[in-house]
Amino acid sequence: MKKSRTINRPTTLKKRWTQRQAQLKEKSLNLAHPVVKASYLWSILSEQLSDVLGPEIHHQWFKDVRPVVISDNVLLLEVPNHFAAQWIHSHYHELADVLLSVMDKKLSTFFISQSERYPLSRFGMVLAEGSTPEVNSQPEDQ
Repeated sequence: MKKSRTINRPTTLKKRWTQRQAQLKEKSLNLAHPVVKASYLWSILSEQLSDVLGPEIHHQWFKDVRPVVISDNVLLLEVPNHFAAQWIHSHYHELADVLLSVMDKKLSTFFISQSERYPLSRFGMVLAEGSTPEVNSQPEDQ
Protein backbone atom coordinates (compact mmCIF):
# COMPACT_ATOMS: atom_id res chain seq x y z
CA MET A 1 0.00 0.00 0.00
CA LYS A 2 1.34 3.43 -0.97
CA LYS A 3 1.51 6.24 1.49
CA SER A 4 0.46 9.59 0.18
CA ARG A 5 2.82 12.47 0.76
CA THR A 6 1.87 16.05 1.12
CA ILE A 7 4.27 18.48 -0.48
CA ASN A 8 4.30 21.92 1.01
CA ARG A 9 4.84 24.35 -1.83
CA PRO A 10 5.94 27.89 -1.19
CA THR A 11 3.23 30.41 -1.84
CA THR A 12 3.07 31.37 -5.46
CA LEU A 13 3.72 34.87 -6.67
CA LYS A 14 0.10 35.33 -7.66
CA LYS A 15 -1.06 34.30 -4.21
CA ARG A 16 1.46 36.60 -2.50
CA TRP A 17 0.49 39.52 -4.73
CA THR A 18 -3.18 38.91 -4.11
CA GLN A 19 -2.51 38.97 -0.38
CA ARG A 20 -0.52 42.21 -0.74
CA GLN A 21 -3.36 43.72 -2.78
CA ALA A 22 -5.80 42.86 0.00
CA GLN A 23 -3.44 44.46 2.53
CA LEU A 24 -3.23 47.56 0.35
CA LYS A 25 -7.01 47.86 0.20
CA GLU A 26 -7.16 47.61 3.99
CA LYS A 27 -4.49 50.28 4.42
CA SER A 28 -5.69 52.51 1.58
CA LEU A 29 -8.05 54.24 3.97
CA ASN A 30 -5.01 55.31 5.99
CA LEU A 31 -2.94 56.22 2.93
CA ALA A 32 -4.59 59.50 2.02
CA HIS A 33 -1.33 61.46 1.86
CA PRO A 34 0.18 61.12 -1.66
CA VAL A 35 3.78 60.85 -0.41
CA VAL A 36 2.95 58.15 2.13
CA LYS A 37 0.92 56.23 -0.44
CA ALA A 38 3.76 56.51 -2.99
CA SER A 39 6.20 55.07 -0.47
CA TYR A 40 3.89 52.19 0.40
CA LEU A 41 3.11 51.34 -3.23
CA TRP A 42 6.79 51.47 -4.17
CA SER A 43 7.66 49.01 -1.38
CA ILE A 44 5.19 46.51 -2.81
CA LEU A 45 6.14 47.20 -6.44
CA SER A 46 9.84 46.89 -5.64
CA GLU A 47 9.28 43.52 -4.01
CA GLN A 48 7.33 42.32 -7.04
CA LEU A 49 10.02 43.54 -9.45
CA SER A 50 12.59 41.64 -7.42
CA ASP A 51 10.48 38.47 -7.63
CA VAL A 52 10.05 38.79 -11.40
CA LEU A 53 13.48 40.06 -12.45
CA GLY A 54 15.62 38.42 -9.81
CA PRO A 55 17.63 40.03 -7.04
CA GLU A 56 20.69 40.85 -9.19
CA ILE A 57 18.83 42.90 -11.79
CA HIS A 58 16.62 44.46 -9.13
CA HIS A 59 19.67 45.51 -7.13
CA GLN A 60 21.39 46.93 -10.21
CA TRP A 61 18.49 49.07 -11.48
CA PHE A 62 16.00 49.56 -8.65
CA LYS A 63 18.15 49.72 -5.49
CA ASP A 64 18.42 53.52 -5.54
CA VAL A 65 14.89 54.30 -6.73
CA ARG A 66 13.04 56.58 -4.34
CA PRO A 67 9.29 57.19 -4.36
CA VAL A 68 8.41 60.87 -4.60
CA VAL A 69 4.65 61.32 -4.78
CA ILE A 70 1.47 60.17 -6.47
CA SER A 71 -0.06 62.91 -8.55
CA ASP A 72 -2.67 62.69 -11.32
CA ASN A 73 -2.63 58.87 -11.10
CA VAL A 74 1.14 58.73 -11.69
CA LEU A 75 3.57 57.22 -9.22
CA LEU A 76 6.62 59.45 -9.58
CA LEU A 77 9.86 57.62 -8.85
CA GLU A 78 13.29 59.24 -8.64
CA VAL A 79 16.45 57.52 -9.91
CA PRO A 80 20.04 58.72 -9.46
CA ASN A 81 20.80 59.76 -13.03
CA HIS A 82 19.38 60.32 -16.49
CA PHE A 83 20.89 57.10 -17.89
CA ALA A 84 19.11 54.99 -15.26
CA ALA A 85 15.82 56.77 -15.95
CA GLN A 86 16.16 56.11 -19.70
CA TRP A 87 17.21 52.46 -19.22
CA ILE A 88 14.38 51.69 -16.82
CA HIS A 89 11.90 53.45 -19.09
CA SER A 90 12.97 51.51 -22.18
CA HIS A 91 13.40 48.10 -20.51
CA TYR A 92 11.20 47.86 -17.42
CA HIS A 93 8.54 50.58 -17.60
CA GLU A 94 5.83 48.35 -19.06
CA LEU A 95 6.49 45.63 -16.49
CA ALA A 96 6.32 48.16 -13.64
CA ASP A 97 3.02 49.53 -14.99
CA VAL A 98 1.51 46.06 -15.31
CA LEU A 99 2.52 45.13 -11.77
CA LEU A 100 1.22 48.44 -10.45
CA SER A 101 -2.08 48.01 -12.29
CA VAL A 102 -2.71 44.88 -10.21
CA MET A 103 -2.84 47.13 -7.14
CA ASP A 104 -4.65 50.06 -8.77
CA LYS A 105 -5.78 50.03 -12.39
CA LYS A 106 -5.67 53.83 -12.64
CA LEU A 107 -2.01 54.22 -11.68
CA SER A 108 1.07 54.27 -13.89
CA THR A 109 4.74 54.90 -13.16
CA PHE A 110 7.13 57.61 -14.26
CA PHE A 111 10.87 57.50 -13.58
CA ILE A 112 12.69 60.81 -13.29
CA SER A 113 16.35 61.52 -12.61
CA GLN A 114 17.51 63.67 -9.70
CA SER A 115 18.91 66.22 -12.14
CA GLU A 116 15.50 66.51 -13.81
CA ARG A 117 13.79 66.90 -10.47
CA TYR A 118 16.28 69.46 -9.17
CA PRO A 119 17.66 71.13 -12.33
CA LEU A 120 19.73 73.73 -10.46
CA SER A 121 21.60 71.05 -8.48
CA ARG A 122 23.80 70.53 -11.55
CA PHE A 123 25.19 74.01 -10.95
CA GLY A 124 25.82 73.54 -7.25
CA MET A 125 22.56 75.19 -6.22
CA VAL A 126 20.04 73.13 -4.30
CA LEU A 127 16.60 74.50 -3.61
CA ALA A 128 14.15 73.32 -1.04
CA GLU A 129 10.95 71.98 -2.55
CA GLY A 130 8.55 74.76 -3.39
CA SER A 131 11.14 77.52 -3.06
CA THR A 132 12.39 79.78 -5.80
CA PRO A 133 15.82 81.31 -6.25
CA GLU A 134 16.16 84.82 -4.92
CA VAL A 135 16.76 87.47 -7.53
CA ASN A 136 18.57 90.66 -6.66
CA SER A 137 16.14 93.42 -7.53
CA GLN A 138 18.63 96.20 -6.74
CA PRO A 139 20.06 98.01 -9.78
CA GLU A 140 23.76 97.43 -10.26
CA ASP A 141 24.56 101.18 -10.36
CA GLN A 142 23.97 101.74 -6.63
